[in-house]
Amino acid sequence: MDFSKFYDEQHDYVAFRSDPNRLNEYKIAIQWKVQNLAKGISAVVKKDNILEVGCALGILLNSVADKLAIKVRFGIDISAENIDYAKKLYPDCGFVCGTIEDIQKKWNTYFSVDRFDIVILSDIIEHIPDDEQFLREVSKVSKYVILNLPLEKCYNNRNRKYGETDPSGHLRNYDLNDAKKLIDRGGFEIINYFTDNAHFDKIFFKTYSKNRLLRVKSKKIHLRLFWQLYYFTEGVVRIISPRLYKKKYGSNFFAVLKAKGIK
Repeated sequence: MDFSKFYDEQHDYVAFRSDPNRLNEYKIAIQWKVQNLAKGISAVVKKDNILEVGCALGILLNSVADKLAIKVRFGIDISAENIDYAKKLYPDCGFVCGTIEDIQKKWNTYFSVDRFDIVILSDIIEHIPDDEQFLREVSKVSKYVILNLPLEKCYNNRNRKYGETDPSGHLRNYDLNDAKKLIDRGGFEIINYFTDNAHFDKIFFKTYSKNRLLRVKSKKIHLRLFWQLYYFTEGVVRIISPRLYKKKYGSNFFAVLKAKGIK
């Protein structure tokens, strides 16, 4: 499979690059991830530079860097279309098209540092064919990783077919135990972690509810009534039993990782 071509043409990113309204919605929607990625990193960790692997349009990278007051920012991604767009959005940022393995071969061509203080891995591991080897490669370029990994082994995804035919490019799914085992096998230890679901973030949920309402209004009256009742019931569950809600929708695993054996 040509993953570069897949992400050049992936429908969400095509929409973000071509529709300013969709792009602005995306910028708002990811802020809950930005908050969660930034909050776990210790004050004693050096923060002179940062790299995001799988940076897409560079929006999350720059939002996290702003939050942590990091000036030197780099992003890599296999989509040439996304990298070209990122360069236009953030001309003061360094962007490179390629995989982490490709870039390591010409490291000094792209970067002026031997290792990065922090690497961001957000919504990327589930897209990688060999997730364990990928983490080992990341451990060569940074001591610390701030991670966001979707935990998608949940009721809503029970019939989802993961792999190369998945519309979002998710090759596999994880639960909490899977995530912990992968991190250990990939050469990292967990400094701290927590799980969260975007629907518990007020700003994200406002946008989500708005789009959901538009979908409901477009349906015939009997279906509209059904979905209104369904979402009302779901909203009650979200309030009284967050744990049960996450079992239905899944959650995201946010963690700060430290490479093993590196002082």
